[in-house]
Amino acid sequence: MAIEQITVKTKAELAVELDKKTDEIIVEGDFSRNISEIKKGQLNDTDELGFAVGSGGTGILLEYGISKLMDVFDPKAKEDKKLCKQIERLYTIKRLTKE
Repeated sequence: MAIEQITVKTKAELAVELDKKTDEIIVEGDFSRNISEIKKGQLNDTDELGFAVGSGGTGILLEYGISKLMDVFDPKAKEDKKLCKQIERLYTIKRLTKE
């Protein structure tokens, strides 16, 4: 089974590919800056697992609660919040170039 790789340049194209759960999405253009902001808040798999084990599982519940509370006070549009959550949960973000 081949990995599907798509390149997007707009938020609308990204939303379509996220809904399709495309294997790899390459983001180009101005929107890539927004993706780099999401990357800053994303833990790698080792860190996330260490947090979950180290806290005895309660850290995950605490993180979920804090995340929901932050969503209430976040001034972003509902569609932007949805995109960010999908990206954070489903994808690992890697920088391919400086841009």
